[in-house]
Amino acid sequence: MVRHFLDGAWYPVGGAGELARTLLATVAQAGGWSRISTPVQEIVVSNGRAVGVRLDTGETIHAPRIISAVGVGATVRRLLPESERATGWAHEVMSLAPGPAHASLYLGLKGDIRRAGASPANEWFYDTWDMEMSGWRVDAPDALPDAPILYCSFLSLKDPHREVGPDAYHTAEVITFVPWQAFQRWRGTRWMRRGAEYDELKVALTERLLKQFRACMPALAPRIDRVELSTPLSTDFFTRAVGGSIYGLEPTPARFRCRWLRPHSPIRDLYFAGSEVGTVGVMGALNGGMLAATAAAPRRALPYLRRLRV
Repeated sequence: MVRHFLDGAWYPVGGAGELARTLLATVAQAGGWSRISTPVQEIVVSNGRAVGVRLDTGETIHAPRIISAVGVGATVRRLLPESERATGWAHEVMSLAPGPAHASLYLGLKGDIRRAGASPANEWFYDTWDMEMSGWRVDAPDALPDAPILYCSFLSLKDPHREVGPDAYHTAEVITFVPWQAFQRWRGTRWMRRGAEYDELKVALTERLLKQFRACMPALAPRIDRVELSTPLSTDFFTRAVGGSIYGLEPTPARFRCRWLRPHSPIRDLYFAGSEVGTVGVMGALNGGMLAATAAAPRRALPYLRRLRV
């Protein structure tokens, strides 16, 4: 965890899309196949054993093992049959609070942004000393304060193969924490068609974040070419995260004491991957995936881990 940050925070060469291309190719080379943009409605459980998944289309795909990587909390709340959600262990998981939600301002920039102060490093801007700050107050769009925290990352500069120079295009994201409750009433509405009131809120948030970012890094202001905002509803829609959480369950003592946050679920042949099995963050999710693979196929995973000297 520490080493990957000391080395500058690892990033996939060629951009984030390489993660999907490489992983899907690995699956195909092993004789598997993948479905993309295919929502799962429910994990099928029979006689205490996971036997497949039922899609939103009604189709059921059977498998000898099921691995859920959407998070233990999201799996229990949204994918288990009602009979399984009524069990004691499921109630214990559902009692754990989700982590904070976020709004993300995506920027398209043009030109030599390094000369304007951008770098591969992540930039944090704090406007408060309050360590218990719950997030940006967005309940009054007509009188928005500054966001107390801004996280700025220039993703294209992390990729060593990315073109640089006066005509290059770059990407950046500006993230801050927001309360899920401010957006919850629009849950269930259609993506990109949530109504005029929601669109007006997005415009207000975009303008305020953009103004704040320009104040923090003024030399980059003339380089901004495109702007788009996502809210916790995007996280909810695309990842099924409970409460639009950016990092799964909140990392409290109760979470780390919970005995059900492990690769083996109480349901036979159902396994959990992701950061809630490991620990918070990207590297925690990577470790969670390794633990799930080892639990699901220990005889095949252990020789591989030995070769890596893990």
